[in-house]
Amino acid sequence: MIKAVARGPGGQPTVLLGLSGENVTRLMAGEPIAFSLAELGLPPLRIAILGGRTETDIAQQLEQHYGPLPFTCPRCRKTSHHPDDKRHGYCGACHDYTGAPTP
Repeated sequence: MIKAVARGPGGQPTVLLGLSGENVTRLMAGEPIAFSLAELGLPPLRIAILGGRTETDIAQQLEQHYGPLPFTCPRCRKTSHHPDDKRHGYCGACHDYTGAPTP
């Protein structure tokens, strides 16, 4: 993987990532690629890159490696980290079932 930092419009740092065929093969095998921005001299933030055929595939891989993902209400855009909210598609802010339940 090629990692570099450039300056984008307005001077904000932009992280550039280039994936070789070997890394794409790793992604398609379900192996996440992880690195820290501290390697590039930026504030420490860990980044994980995953690949998949669909967003559902990628979400399942993320949850397998990093635990349950938060649920964002499609109506009010509030985020809940409670696994039951995601499981049932329930928004605590709207007090309503606003999302599709997950299996």
